[in-house]
Amino acid sequence: MLLYIVIASILESLASLIGVVFLFLGYDRIKEYIQYFISFSVGTFLGVIFFDILPEALDVSNQETVFLYVIVGFLFFFLLSRFVNLYHVHYEEDLMCHDHYKRKSGYMVLAGDIIHNFIDGIIIALAFLADLHLGIITTIAVLLHEFPQEASDFFVLVHSGFSKGKALLFNFLVSLSTIAGALLAYFFAVNAENIIGPALGLVAGNFLYIAASDLIPELHTGHRENGANTFGQFILIILGVGLMYIITRSISG
Repeated sequence: MLLYIVIASILESLASLIGVVFLFLGYDRIKEYIQYFISFSVGTFLGVIFFDILPEALDVSNQETVFLYVIVGFLFFFLLSRFVNLYHVHYEEDLMCHDHYKRKSGYMVLAGDIIHNFIDGIIIALAFLADLHLGIITTIAVLLHEFPQEASDFFVLVHSGFSKGKALLFNFLVSLSTIAGALLAYFFAVNAENIIGPALGLVAGNFLYIAASDLIPELHTGHRENGANTFGQFILIILGVGLMYIITRSISG
């Protein structure tokens, strides 16, 4: 199982190299499609939560415990995001209006990403420790979320003064914290089967928080500012849910 965890963590770290695309296509062209990635990511998170994580957690723990930890996880990541600046900056042009903030925004993104990627590693490891197919599904969901996030982070780094090469390098180095988080979770939890249910509840709470506080508000912002198509967003959310349902059933079946 350790091999699967390491491979999944490396794949998640490599998502940070999405900035390479900017070197060839440019941000303006990619920005047109970010809303589609975000919409699809919302669907994949919802699908993973309700078709995989919660059913798996309920198989190994009782309902009261699992749902309690879902709430705890949601609230914990709310506090974490508030006090350590764990948030994702998605093409917020207003952040670039103030020179003082502009110089610091890149470093804030890197600091937040270290924590965010470390937690991603823990989530991936816990999912694999619970069940192989759950680990695969969770990795897919995390990757789909990482692409638009890492693209946005690259944009902020460049606009805060980093060269494109340095933005790409620092983004990748920070993403290696995923591997550290995964290994730490593996060696601490590998023999602690009784914590898998509560841990998966925390993972579900984390995914719900990401969808509710990060991704869905971005869809509303895109609709207001760019006239993003509501029907198109909704269809992509449904497609994300459907894909996770199909993958879950095919792997578990």
